Amino acid sequence: MKRFICTCLLFAALAIVGAFLLQQIVDHGLKKMTNHSSTQTSIAQLLSDTINADILIMGNSRALCSYNPAIMETITGKKVWNIGVSGQPFGISYLRYQLYTHHNKQPELLIINIDNNELEMISNGFGREEYYPYFSDSTLRSYLDIYGFTWKDYYIPMYKYFGDYKLIGYGLMSSVGIYPFSPQQHYHGFYNSDLPFDGEALQDVLQNNKLDSASCEADAIQLLDQFLGELSQQQVEVLFCYAPQYQELYRRLQLSDCMNVYRRLSERYHIPLLDYSSVPWANDSACFYNANHINLLGSELFSSQLALDLDSLKFINQP
Repeated sequence: MKRFICTCLLFAALAIVGAFLLQQIVDHGLKKMTNHSSTQTSIAQLLSDTINADILIMGNSRALCSYNPAIMETITGKKVWNIGVSGQPFGISYLRYQLYTHHNKQPELLIINIDNNELEMISNGFGREEYYPYFSDSTLRSYLDIYGFTWKDYYIPMYKYFGDYKLIGYGLMSSVGIYPFSPQQHYHGFYNSDLPFDGEALQDVLQNNKLDSASCEADAIQLLDQFLGELSQQQVEVLFCYAPQYQELYRRLQLSDCMNVYRRLSERYHIPLLDYSSVPWANDSACFYNANHINLLGSELFSSQLALDLDSLKFINQP
């Protein structure tokens, strides 16, 4: 019996060691995939001290594809970076901003993209695997409770990857230099969506006479309120900005509740609110890749106008 117990303990120890080594390899491989799979500012970049932007943009996918740093830098003469994140509302945008400021200087101006999908904490855990290789970072772990991670994910080898065999495979492949995706270049976090208009989702809304109600979760509103108070104390200038949406969609959105929240916070913290929802070209499908997102042409038009407005309204100090 004693020999049996010792054998079981030995196998358990070997399994733990093996799982730990496997996790190290997978983590290392996934970190190497930063330039091969990311369509946004990577966690590795947020945890580095290499961004240090003068103007920072945060928000969901509409921020990601609307604010073109290259255009804005040319006009403002400032370093501009987009930390927008696809598929996630304010809770995750807040997390990413905290990671950024723990490793980079505070921006002179923070542009917060506002819309009908921003005032939520989290969307179905989408994108949580992006954080797996970086659990050793204590700053990151202090904010990850929003995703529901527990001590098991942090301390039991390979537990965080349980059931996600495709991700394990990606990590193992890239650890030996075999990348499952082609390299992608994203200038300062901007997603270059150089695509033609896809109106399928819009037609579904129109044909079924759907009305898209804005989400306004109390927890997200409270967190945004707290965040704006912190930024005010830190003397970071803030701008609320509503990026363009295709007019046929925008007219059908029920926005009054969420816009009232933004206006109330704008007044409380003396934050300018710029609304570009109805720019002259907002009914031109050539500027959108779907009804909710502008494409490269749209981003150039919008970012040029925004940068000129920042200059004329003196939101930022000139270099």
